Amino acid sequence: MAQLTPHIALALAPDQAAELARVMESQACWENLRDDPAVANAHGPGLRERQRRYEAFRSALTGYTARYPSVALPELTLNTPQRVAAWCRAVRTLGERAGTRAEPPVHLVGKAYRLTDRIAARLGVEVVVREEKGEGMDAAARALDAVIAWCDGLSAGRNATGSVVNDQAPRPVVAGFVGAVVHEPLVAKAG
Repeated sequence: MAQLTPHIALALAPDQAAELARVMESQACWENLRDDPAVANAHGPGLRERQRRYEAFRSALTGYTARYPSVALPELTLNTPQRVAAWCRAVRTLGERAGTRAEPPVHLVGKAYRLTDRIAARLGVEVVVREEKGEGMDAAARALDAVIAWCDGLSAGRNATGSVVNDQAPRPVVAGFVGAVVHEPLVAKAG
């Protein structure tokens, strides 16, 4: 199964790209709601809303896969700047390919910001500067471009302001893998 890439997104027919964009937007809506700390542990209305959004996503996915059965929709774990940037590039290209057939990817942009916020917290760097509230595909494209630039900056060892973010010593080469983490063996201590 192939990961969605800009190249694959460009190969889709505009109608298929628009339908895939709707599926991905529905998924992002559910994931953003699921991961929102304000409602994540909510019962009653919060739980019902999460369930409703999940069912909307599953329904959209079922419809898409019934119409386009040969297209797989795997998604890498989006936990590194490189992966988030690649995903944002694919989402941006998908939106361009869908054109006016798709709605602006508000929830996909929210997902991109949520993912980068987690990475920023983990790495101890500044979060992506949010775009001014805008509407439409142009605003979404600018927001995705900002996320891509932020991720690319981290991948190059710099944050959006140009400050070095990796102040650790270079990692050794272990068994041919550059950057492999060498762990010391665990030693049980007597109590």
